[in-house]
Amino acid sequence: MPRGLCLLALLLVLAACAEPGGSLDDDDAADDDDAVNDDDQADDDDVADDDDQADDDDQADDDDAGDDDDATPAPTTHVTFVSPGAGEVIGYETTFAVEVDGDEPGLVHWSLDGDALGTSNVFSSIDQALWELDTVEYPDGAYTMVAEVPDWELSDQVTVELLNGDLLVYDFAPISFDPDGFGHVYVNVPGPGISLQVQSWADPADSYEYLAGILGNPAGDWIVGQPDSTYPIYASAAEPWAGGVPNHPAEPWQTGQYDFWPWSDVTGLSITPKALVKRWFDTPEAGLLAIDFYFVPGCGLSATSAPGNTAFNQFLDALETIYLEVGIGLGDIRYFDAPGGYLDIDTYDELVELFRTGVPSDDRVLNVFFVDELDLPVGDPIGIAAHIPGPALVSGTGQAGVAMILEPIADGDEWTAAALAGHEIGHYLGLYHPSEIGGGEHDPLADTANCCNASDCWETNLMDPYLFGSTELTAGQGWVALRHPLVQLVDPSELPARSWDAIVQSGWSIPEGGLPHFCGTGR
Repeated sequence: MPRGLCLLALLLVLAACAEPGGSLDDDDAADDDDAVNDDDQADDDDVADDDDQADDDDQADDDDAGDDDDATPAPTTHVTFVSPGAGEVIGYETTFAVEVDGDEPGLVHWSLDGDALGTSNVFSSIDQALWELDTVEYPDGAYTMVAEVPDWELSDQVTVELLNGDLLVYDFAPISFDPDGFGHVYVNVPGPGISLQVQSWADPADSYEYLAGILGNPAGDWIVGQPDSTYPIYASAAEPWAGGVPNHPAEPWQTGQYDFWPWSDVTGLSITPKALVKRWFDTPEAGLLAIDFYFVPGCGLSATSAPGNTAFNQFLDALETIYLEVGIGLGDIRYFDAPGGYLDIDTYDELVELFRTGVPSDDRVLNVFFVDELDLPVGDPIGIAAHIPGPALVSGTGQAGVAMILEPIADGDEWTAAALAGHEIGHYLGLYHPSEIGGGEHDPLADTANCCNASDCWETNLMDPYLFGSTELTAGQGWVALRHPLVQLVDPSELPARSWDAIVQSGWSIPEGGLPHFCGTGR
């Protein structure tokens, strides 16, 4: 076709395309998306309803618009808790972490239940901001932690459960005792701390005669474990040795850094220190003591028969009645059969072996072993405690327990048995005799009477070296016992009802003339 005819044909086609055509139902007409109802018109997201218009995050509600801080632009900033998670139970030192995403530096302000804690820096492009919280200074319960960045007007929060209980346990690496410069550890007692027990551990397979320790308070004005100390604490012939402070209310209790030097008679012995800090946010008034009873075969009762035995249950009632006078009730009671071969204990080595037969655990419980005879070299007692004070959380070790004969229970003298058990338990909880036979030594408590002189002893207290009939415990003795790590502090409303009247009306009493030489303590 000639070039002129081709151009003419092209012009006719373009003219035809430019003319209106179709009908009202055509998508290109009234209902056409490109017309009245077109998304690009009134209903179009790009017009009145468009996110880019009035509702667009980039307009009035956009962080970069009217509400944006032009001084610190951070269009993608967020602050979000990543740990711990909501509802988690935490304790001791816990690290709170928030994820931070932003282009500008700033500060994260941390607060716990509205109390400001401090700030941590946020730098450009940082991934996380952290805050380490020492939770031992707060009572257990639910708390809300808030992380806020005021410069960005952003914050996030998480609710967690603080749960440390009333006993904090601190383990340390082993050290070697060297008399020319032996190592020591530092124990930091927080503000709510009310007592401290330190322990010195050694492998029973190692050769040593005794374990001991020296403890200095934060002020440096007294030392535990020295011969002239306000706190007389003896060495232990088996693992672990324990020392506890305070053991009387006259010396002001201090929080802060305590210095502990564990030691032994053997140079180079590997010793593992341990510390138990008891905390409470009020004056301790009440506590519960859990007991595991062990029965040596042949003693008269067993783990199976004791729970249903009338005399044994009356013994428990009488024991609890004695200690309820100072606000301590019995907690969980469990029963075990001890191995055979320990019916008659003739040596201290056998006693240590008996204590080691306890079920190994770090349960918060006192072990009481029933035997037939305690024919020990010194004192020939009918009951004995491993140490004053006894170590806590050490079941299955050589210092873990109290031993006594079962005879008073078998003879129906439940009150005598309760007084005997109560006396030895008192030693384990840190109580000394008000005075020793001969009258030369006295306990550090101001409200206990000296019960012995050079030639005689008489009735004053449950902790007298002779048991003449009194089962009294003084307020000072209760003060000490409540601070032992094994006594779990509770609100007084959680104590069982007292049964003193029922005990007295039953006619139970200690035999006339008392029980001389009834006590022994392993030192």
